[in-house]
Amino acid sequence: MLVYFDESYASKAKLMLGALFIPSNSDKKWLHNSFKELKIKHNFITKDNKLKEIKYNSITTLKKLKIAQETIDLFFNSSDCYFRGCVIPYSEDQLDKIGRQQGIPRKIKEAMLYTHSTVRLIQNNIPGVKNGVLLMDEITRATGDRFNEMVRAKLGSNQNSIFKHIGYVKSSEERNHTIQICDLLLGSVLNEYYPCANGSYKNEFREYVKHKFKIPSLKENYWKTLTKAQADEKHSKFNIRCWGVPYKFSI
Repeated sequence: MLVYFDESYASKAKLMLGALFIPSNSDKKWLHNSFKELKIKHNFITKDNKLKEIKYNSITTLKKLKIAQETIDLFFNSSDCYFRGCVIPYSEDQLDKIGRQQGIPRKIKEAMLYTHSTVRLIQNNIPGVKNGVLLMDEITRATGDRFNEMVRAKLGSNQNSIFKHIGYVKSSEERNHTIQICDLLLGSVLNEYYPCANGSYKNEFREYVKHKFKIPSLKENYWKTLTKAQADEKHSKFNIRCWGVPYKFSI
């Protein structure tokens, strides 16, 4: 099992995490190669013949919108891959309530929230998996400040660990470019909460994702009407959970 993990945010009002799960090597190769062919087809290549990066924030032209939409088609047509996201309220006041101990630095509380949410998102969606690989975009808030050691302790520190390798990658590199799909999917959720003004291509992309997966809304008003089992059955390729801040957990 290969898992790509990413985060997205426009402000500190919401913490949004997403994970792209790729269960088999055959799906991994197919998705990677098909994504490469898509970029070549659109001549989405640098002057030195390297594949360009397509992410949510880069959907600023009609060409990039088309590439992003076709990328979603690839994910939709993959045999076993699936995406799971979560949305959590995030504010200074809520962070202050985290942890049983007194005097915990704010950075540690952020790491606690990231770790708890990351572990919960992953563990809830890969029961029984052992010795997988977890890769995260190196450009993220969820680095340092004990996040690394805590997430490894929870997911990859013993013989029965879920992951045999946990690391960070450059999403712009061709060998890791599949993580860009995770960014695009999570970006659609971000856009639902924080849509762009003036009919942005990003808004069109969000609507394309909703139409493709037959989802009426990416906000909690829809997802909270479904249990996890119902969401997994009705939206097996793409679904979101909405959680509250877990106030009472310790490091």
